[in-house]
Amino acid sequence: MKPPLLHTTVFRALFLRLCVLLPFLVCSDIVVATDFSLNATHLLLDGSLSDAEVAQRPYVYNNFREAVCHITDSATLYIAPYVYWIDNPDSPKVVTGKDGREPFGMVIHAKKLHFIGLSSNPADVVLASQRGQMQGAVGNFTMFDFHVDTLTVENLTMGNYCNVDLNYPLRPELSRSKRSDAITQAHVGYVHGQQLIARNVRFISRLNLNPLNGARQSYYEDCHFECTDDALNGNAVYRHCTIDLYGSKPFWSTYGRGAMFIDCDFTVRSRNREMYFMKQGGPLTLIGCRYHAPSDSIYIGWTPYPQTYLRCYQQNFTLNGHPYTIGHRHPDNTITLTTLHPDTITMPPYVAITPSRATLRTASLPNSPVFLSTSCDTLHLQSTATHWRIPAPYSQYVSLRPLCDGVAVVPTNFTDETAVFCIEAYTDEGYTAACELTIHPSQLPPPTFLRKPRIKRKGKLLTLDYRLDLQGRRDNSLITWLRDDIPVSVSHDVPQRTYLLTPADYGHTLTAQIAPRHHRSTCGPSQPATITLKSPSNSYESQLTTDFHDFPCQWQPRLIEGYWTVDGCKPADTQEFEWSFDRSKPMWEYAEGFNGAVGRGLLQAQRGARLMYTPLTADYGDMSLTLKVDPTKTAGQGFGSATGQYMDVCLKFDTRTLTGYGLRIIRTTKHAKAVDFLLVEYDHGQVFPLTDAVSATCYRTGCTITLTAKDSRLTAHVETTAPVPADSSLPNVVDLSTPMKPSIFGGVHIQHTGSCGESTTMLHQLSVDWLPKLSD
Repeated sequence: MKPPLLHTTVFRALFLRLCVLLPFLVCSDIVVATDFSLNATHLLLDGSLSDAEVAQRPYVYNNFREAVCHITDSATLYIAPYVYWIDNPDSPKVVTGKDGREPFGMVIHAKKLHFIGLSSNPADVVLASQRGQMQGAVGNFTMFDFHVDTLTVENLTMGNYCNVDLNYPLRPELSRSKRSDAITQAHVGYVHGQQLIARNVRFISRLNLNPLNGARQSYYEDCHFECTDDALNGNAVYRHCTIDLYGSKPFWSTYGRGAMFIDCDFTVRSRNREMYFMKQGGPLTLIGCRYHAPSDSIYIGWTPYPQTYLRCYQQNFTLNGHPYTIGHRHPDNTITLTTLHPDTITMPPYVAITPSRATLRTASLPNSPVFLSTSCDTLHLQSTATHWRIPAPYSQYVSLRPLCDGVAVVPTNFTDETAVFCIEAYTDEGYTAACELTIHPSQLPPPTFLRKPRIKRKGKLLTLDYRLDLQGRRDNSLITWLRDDIPVSVSHDVPQRTYLLTPADYGHTLTAQIAPRHHRSTCGPSQPATITLKSPSNSYESQLTTDFHDFPCQWQPRLIEGYWTVDGCKPADTQEFEWSFDRSKPMWEYAEGFNGAVGRGLLQAQRGARLMYTPLTADYGDMSLTLKVDPTKTAGQGFGSATGQYMDVCLKFDTRTLTGYGLRIIRTTKHAKAVDFLLVEYDHGQVFPLTDAVSATCYRTGCTITLTAKDSRLTAHVETTAPVPADSSLPNVVDLSTPMKPSIFGGVHIQHTGSCGESTTMLHQLSVDWLPKLSD
């Protein structure tokens, strides 16, 4: 039996040269003429061959899926120039995942697998698919799911052409237009195994590229990537690669050992004024890399909200040909090196401290230390020893006790204030890691009351009057106002000493519960103060206003007049999408925002978060509602994906039967940087459109939503203070109107079905006005 010649270096070079000199249509004839050997572990794929030709040639295939079916545990697949579809792009079938995972085009198991394109131009050999989230798939469609020890791919293109045109000059008839202009999650693949090696490979997609992520070690050389956000492999080495950036954050994170780029080019293909490498942070190294952007004034950072302990490395980095310091707004995050040699370094510089964050409290008895251990990459180090340092102003707050593999940190904070700072471990080469320390002073007993709490009333304003023995310290007491034992106002940031009466309070008993505390103490036993209000002759509600700073976020599922219902709901029109919430945890939280959500406000803590306000019983007439919000998403897409993710804002609502009118704001597959707006009617929980949907870009920071029910007509107006996007022709203001049936209800309903985290919408202010129903 002849030896397998095709995989040898000499023959491969000869074969590639012949493919360049002769039209690729006869590459299969070259195979026959040279009589090189194929066998069960060395297969040839040539899409230009007919079924009859393939039938006459052992180990030769013209269909990628068929070839993969014959792969053994260790195999090499040679691939002639052609376009090979991993999944039928003409199939109308909508694919779904199994066992909670993404839908995959192919799942491949092997021990050692090697794909080699038979052309020096990787664009000649294309492995393609054309599905994405809600574009032919439910879930983030992924071309490949490899379960291998080692995967090597060379001289080819792996592309999910869901949102990218496939242009194939060698055979124009094999070209194909993208499935949709709206960018969605469309992946290339995952690797479950020890090693990935990619050389001269083009990875094409847009959102969530995933260029074979997941192997324990990943290496890319002379590769090209086209991606938006959450796209690249965060634990890999990239050498001589080009990266086209259609978004602003190509990595989700690089937690772990991190990623390293050597002699790579980044090209900005968007109009973003600020660019970052990661959403969530992690170690990253760039050596001899070049960043190309439309303007020199662009800002390049490691991550938008860097952790204080983040340390990333750069060496010889330029922006448009000029030296540039990445993340200079947060200089402690950037370590500039001069000693790394690009030809010899094979792994990212690495020093890590475990844990990366630690909180300690000083005690009057001997203090319990926290132990910090270090790990580092010894391959490029002259010495494995690490040194420790504390910034000069903070050395009084801790003492260090050296250990063989780290240090013991003993808190010594004898001040009244908490100190937050970073301690660093570093090597002689400059490799550095940091741990954020929070050092509390010793805890003191809660303050005692010098004057017991009592409620004072001045008109509609109630004030909790008390005096604590604070000894000069800040009052940090927890105050909760309750009406008939149900919280109506709570402390989030500062003690909530005042409460503004509403018509719903009259005829009830209000209690203010105070748990005394200052900023160095625990809470003492709660002390109540009460006041009982007489019922007025007219209990009609005319106005409701809140900025949510004292909003009770705990579960309150009951429907009671004059109260907010704070709970969760999975609406019937989301049943095709699998998600749920935990009833033991809050659905809402008052918290700090990020990205497009500015300041503090009310945020969804779980998917399906719902708010409903049930007013006092009355025949309500005309009604208006104004809600000011900040979507966390900044591009105008509002929600995580087009998987039934929307927010409904409703008025004239019967909270008991879920009947009323509202505005739906929903992400669809039509646009990647806009949402749809439409007026809807709720009828016992079923939702029906009242208007056509309007696509617009105004669901961004500073968004104001106004709904009005007047003279049997429902109108909505939505606008934003954010500037008009330069790259969109869609409207930036929404005006909708439709007739509505008369209604005596006056409830308010807000339903959010979007995913949380970076897909939330912060509620800043709500104002509701009611008018009484005029008698006939």
